Amino acid sequence: MKRIVFSLFLLGLIAGSNTCMAAMSNSKIRKEARFLTDKMAHELNLSMIQYNDVYEINYDFVFSINHIMDDVVRGNSRALDRYYDNLDIRNDDLRWVLSERQYRRFLGIEYFYRPIYANGNKWYFRVSITYANHNLFYFGKPNSYNTYHGGHYRIDHNHASYYKDRHGQAHYNGAYSVKSENVYHNNRRSDFGSRDTTKSNKESKSDKKENKNNKEKKDDNSKNTNRNKEKVTNNVRESGRQPSSSTNSSRHGNRN
Repeated sequence: MKRIVFSLFLLGLIAGSNTCMAAMSNSKIRKEARFLTDKMAHELNLSMIQYNDVYEINYDFVFSINHIMDDVVRGNSRALDRYYDNLDIRNDDLRWVLSERQYRRFLGIEYFYRPIYANGNKWYFRVSITYANHNLFYFGKPNSYNTYHGGHYRIDHNHASYYKDRHGQAHYNGAYSVKSENVYHNNRRSDFGSRDTTKSNKESKSDKKENKNNKEKKDDNSKNTNRNKEKVTNNVRESGRQPSSSTNSSRHGNRN
């Protein structure tokens, strides 16, 4: 009985944690997007209109990276590129929703600006470090919590931001890209480490090819050495069978 109770307790901890490995269900995506948005609204003092738009943006981001995160954690370079592309889209969309002051503050809060990181072979939402109670919400569900299905994502709007000029306020015009050449490698190292399995696989294949070539060269050298030894041996044998000219002369002189 104690084992059963303990097992149920562990399952509860796992279910309530913010650890993600396998692809999330749509309901899980909604909950994660709401949790992140709720904390942004709490710290950045969002209006209700902003709150609803930020939820949609966070939902689209989490949905877009849902099926690539296992590859990202493994260090696959293509998956990492896709992840940071989607993160830049998300952060650019937020630029049109938040005021300049709110966005500058957003940039300074790592668990909002770069919300996901990896530890070992698992990935997590950074906001769960600061807000450990994943069932705590400061606000109710966004208006479109159950009805939004990605209709405002850029792919449906000629790859332009749906939120541009919707809020009629001065917006941030500075650098925001997480994938910028100046900061990309540092951001990637901080988020997911520096491992690159794509590069490692190429290096591994190159090493195998080089080892094979070295072995073939070694075999060729060994064969050449053996051939040279055989030639020397044959020459020695031949010289042993044929008498020298001086020996022949002495033999002829003795006969005379």
